[in-house]
Amino acid sequence: MDYPQNSIFLHISIAFQMHGIRKAIHQTSITMPPNKLLLTALLVCVLTTAYSQHHQTEKNTVASPITFDLVLRQALSDPELTDYKMESLVMTLAPGAADTVSHRHDCELFGYVMEGEIQIALVTKEPNTFSTGQMFYEKRNILHTLARNPSQEKTTRVLLIFIIKNGRTGYTAEYAGKKTH
Repeated sequence: MDYPQNSIFLHISIAFQMHGIRKAIHQTSITMPPNKLLLTALLVCVLTTAYSQHHQTEKNTVASPITFDLVLRQALSDPELTDYKMESLVMTLAPGAADTVSHRHDCELFGYVMEGEIQIALVTKEPNTFSTGQMFYEKRNILHTLARNPSQEKTTRVLLIFIIKNGRTGYTAEYAGKKTH
């Protein structure tokens, strides 16, 4: 029978196959009281889960150098702004990471540097550097050509706040064939 990848049955099956525990439990279950057998089985499950998670982590591919984590998505309550919503994301840039895909945001964008430094270039101009505690603003539909972490040692984290009118897109790649977030 096939079990889902995260199934406890899969972990037990792997443990039995990898460590030859099947025979050991079968032999001891004849003489072992039921409560000790249950404790042994639980211990095997915990150890197998820890073992498989550890080894699965080692096999994972390299994480993306730039990640986006949603913080909050909220409709605005002001009667004059009922057609708008606020979306906030934390953008994390690994040391040396850069986004060079030219794009536009069909919304107002504010960024607050929570940690590290970020270089931002708009309309292919020289990049401006913003450090921890500083904010930047990108007006609607301006061409964004670069977001880069200039540090080779430290991670950069930026809180992005988008004010988006309903029906508009938050991100559009400028050139066909380029990746999108």
